[in-house]
This record gives sequence, C-alpha cells and structure tokens, in this order.
Amino acid sequence: MLWRATNKDGSTLRIKTRQSGVNPEHTKRLNARSIRAAGFTVIEVLVAVAVIGVLIALMLPSISLVQESARKMVCASNTRQIGLGLNMFSNDNKDLLPPSVFLPRTVLPNRAQAGPRPELMTTIRTGADAGYQARRWGQWDGIGLLYQMDYLRAEGIYYCPSQRTTHTEEDYQGAWDLDGTSEIVSNYQFRGVGPNNEQRLFRIRGDAAIVTDSLRSFEDLNHEKGFNILQAGLSVTWSEGVGAQEVISLLLRSGGDDGGPSGSNSNIILEAWSNLDGGNDSPKDDSEDG
Repeated sequence: MLWRATNKDGSTLRIKTRQSGVNPEHTKRLNARSIRAAGFTVIEVLVAVAVIGVLIALMLPSISLVQESARKMVCASNTRQIGLGLNMFSNDNKDLLPPSVFLPRTVLPNRAQAGPRPELMTTIRTGADAGYQARRWGQWDGIGLLYQMDYLRAEGIYYCPSQRTTHTEEDYQGAWDLDGTSEIVSNYQFRGVGPNNEQRLFRIRGDAAIVTDSLRSFEDLNHEKGFNILQAGLSVTWSEGVGAQEVISLLLRSGGDDGGPSGSNSNIILEAWSNLDGGNDSPKDDSEDG
C-alpha cells in the first residue's frame, strides 16, 4: 500500500507499507506445524501397542473362564432336558428307563454281543454293522429313544458345547434320519439303571447319578475339571470334588477307547458311576495336596 506525504519544500514523498492482513503462505506453514505437533511419534505408538497387548494377555484367562462357565450352563441345561425326556419316557413305559443293548441286564431280547459295554452308552444309535439286531424302533438305543419317540427332537441337546474334539454335533450332521442305520454318538453318558441295577426310575434313590458328561474315554471328557450330573430325582448338579477327580484319574489311567478291552473298561465305568453318586463327591481336601 502506498501513502503520499508532502515535504516542507512541497515535494511529494511516497511511502510503501506492508499490506495488513494474514499472509496465506504463513498460515499454511503454521497449520502444518500444528498438525505435526498434534500427532504421535513412532515410539509412542509402539508403547501404546505394547500396553494394549499386556492388558489383553492379562484378560484372556478371565475371558476363557467366563466362556467355559457359559458353556457349562448350556451343558447343564442339556442334561436337564434329557432328564425331562427320561421322566416322560418313564411315565409312558411303566416307570422304566430306555433300554440299551450295552447294559449288563436288559429287557431287550436277542442281544447279539455278549457282555456289557457301559462305556459305549454315549451311543444313541448303533450302526447297522455293529452286530446288534434291529428293534422295533430301529437301531436307536438308550437316550436315543428320546429322539426316535419324539420326546427330544432337538439334535443339539445331545451335545456339550465344551466338547470340541471327539463326537461333536458337526460330526453327525445329516445323520439323524429316523430310518437311518449309521452310528450316532452323543456327549452324554447314560447309566440306564440305578446303583442296584434297578431299571424303574422312581425306584432309584434320588441322589444316584443316571446321566453325566461322557465317560467313553479320557479324550471324550467334555470338561477339564468336572461333570454335570443328572440324578434320579431329576436334579442337575455340577461336580468337581474328590469323586469327580477320581473319575478323571480312572479314565486317564485306563487309556482306553472304543476298541479297548470291554471287561476292563466296563469295570472302570461302573466304578466311575459309583464315584459320581450323591454323597461320594465331597469337596476336595486341600491338605491332601501338600
């Protein structure tokens, strides 16, 4: 901007001044500096990531425990539903529990294989090639009759959400046709009788275990530390005391699977049921660990 002034001698003096206002270039430089000042350095970002990683590592065990607790609740609900199905079956069949070809004594005639196989009573439908004669309800067996007879038609009820390795629900998708002949194995062990081989549900003492998580083998255990147990009185309890730990130890020592010796496995399962019966699962004594 030009200013004009008159000297004493009458001459005109031109004065050039800087234009007032904001210089656009100067503003751009200031903005760039502000942006740089508001950002994070690489070291700050790495420190933040490290802190987040440590927090996640600390939280993971707690998250896993919460997830397993939720799965145990679903498992308990499945066990309770099976109990209701057994109750309805018993009411319609002279108080009897569903029969099984794997029981030491059974109401089924023409059992093709000799000797009891209680460790296989997670089986809810025997395969056509298993050597067992088909009954009037086909190859369905034990708690599988609850499905065949329309007491419990939800396939997921027969599987524990904690079981991720053997005999999962996904393993048998598409195999549930009522006239099918392929084997179906669940995640729940059916006892079929009471401690004294009583087959009538309401004659079995109320605290006796009749259904629990799979005892088929150590690899088939649904949970690491315990079992959901359906008692003959139709209550469901969670057991992780001395009796439950003894059962896990028995299965671990047996090392058996579906192809193991039937006699030894049968004795292990009978002993396991005895440990899971009410009154035999007192809390673990911490002094024993010392």
